[in-house]
Amino acid sequence: MPFKLTPLLAVGISLLFSACSGGQNSDIQVASRDHDNDVPWEQPVRKAICGPLDHPETALQGQVPLVDRLSLRSQEGYNCNMEMVGQWQGDGASWQMAWYDDCAYYDTRLDASRENQGVVVLDVSNTSNPHPTDYLETAGMLDPWESLKVHEGRGLLGGQRTGGPTFDLYDVQGDCRHPKLIASEDMISYGHEGGWGQDGMTYWAGSTSEYHPISIDDPTAPVELMSWAPNANGTHGMSTNADSTRGYFTVLGLAASALETTVGFVIGDITDVTNRVADPQIPIISEFFYRDGSETGQHTIPVIIKGKPYIIQVDEAGVSGKVCGSGLSPFAFARIVNIEDETNPKLASKLMLETHDPDNCPIVMADYPGQVLFGYDSHYCAVDSLIEPTVVGCSYFNSGIRIFDIRDPYYPREIAYFNPPAQLGKQGELAGSQHASGDIGGSGGANMTADWCSAQMRFVPEKSEVWTTCQDNGFMVLKITNGVWPFQD
Repeated sequence: MPFKLTPLLAVGISLLFSACSGGQNSDIQVASRDHDNDVPWEQPVRKAICGPLDHPETALQGQVPLVDRLSLRSQEGYNCNMEMVGQWQGDGASWQMAWYDDCAYYDTRLDASRENQGVVVLDVSNTSNPHPTDYLETAGMLDPWESLKVHEGRGLLGGQRTGGPTFDLYDVQGDCRHPKLIASEDMISYGHEGGWGQDGMTYWAGSTSEYHPISIDDPTAPVELMSWAPNANGTHGMSTNADSTRGYFTVLGLAASALETTVGFVIGDITDVTNRVADPQIPIISEFFYRDGSETGQHTIPVIIKGKPYIIQVDEAGVSGKVCGSGLSPFAFARIVNIEDETNPKLASKLMLETHDPDNCPIVMADYPGQVLFGYDSHYCAVDSLIEPTVVGCSYFNSGIRIFDIRDPYYPREIAYFNPPAQLGKQGELAGSQHASGDIGGSGGANMTADWCSAQMRFVPEKSEVWTTCQDNGFMVLKITNGVWPFQD
């Protein structure tokens, strides 16, 4: 019998191709955009299309709705094109994770009652069975907050004690499973954030008021070179370009009122610091500020996409007061900014979820009663490569780990997410978790109906894996499934 295309079948095929054209495996839309007329993307990104065995979100994109929290559905977690294949929960994690070779490092909450303090060292050579091999308990590694970073080229792990003066430096190149302390110096008035220049010769420690570049010319004798603040508002994380002549410094917001904050980043010329000039100066080249952000710019990532330079800039903690009806998102998110003209940065896209849409504010604000900070806010992002990255992964606190296709920075799309199971009822077992402790973000103790995902992540393309931590679930190896990444084209 000859094949006959019935009207009903024709409609079905049309709908199928319509769905696929906007779906995660379609590159037709991305390739067909007119790049001579780039218009910033300023709405929630396109949602990932999940596989048949996934357990997708039940409400808005990124939301853990109150009904799921009360019914305990959130204890099952949510996943779309991602699954957990390995875990070391321990007694929880703090803010940051770093890595070198087959090892991972994550900080934990400082608590004298815990048997092991400081930074946990994991052997992840068998990703299905990550396990601790050491604990770094020197002064700078006791709760280094967001400053825990590795420079892979030099095999050095650096970090600074939060709220304290100590900067520690470890060699991880010799034996990543047992890092060797090579320097521990009191030099920073107040530790909090920090990161390496791309050349690996300078570690930029960040308090909440100023930056402190530290010379690592001789790793056994780090030297603070200066203290510097781009303005009076305060500072957080930063990054540099490849030759460390430019620094991309986040600044804290300037609140004109409870409903208006100005936050973003500045581009500074750090040539004097890199060249070790006496009395170095950092001229500001340009600023990129916006109103619909938090009071805290978190960090920056410099990338090259299709030959052009961009900054991925991440916010933290949402708009002051988190008030609905202002026309601003109540939660923080990441942005991609074109810096082809570094004197005039321009927005390329906002990596918003539906939870960030101001129109959805009344819905999502009801999801976490008693929790003041860090609901569906962003915190840290990472890319699979600084040169021609294909994806960026972001930790969005209660929204979990989100993976975005950024091959077209003006047309991002979500391809996968993993929001780990809520650890309700296990608060007493998680003394190393900043979230479970209830120390931050709520007057009524920790809200354990959803985890806090706050750390950067490592992409392992050859295994389609992502390494990261969430504060209650600890260290996790996540596999991206259903063939959505790495991209085959």
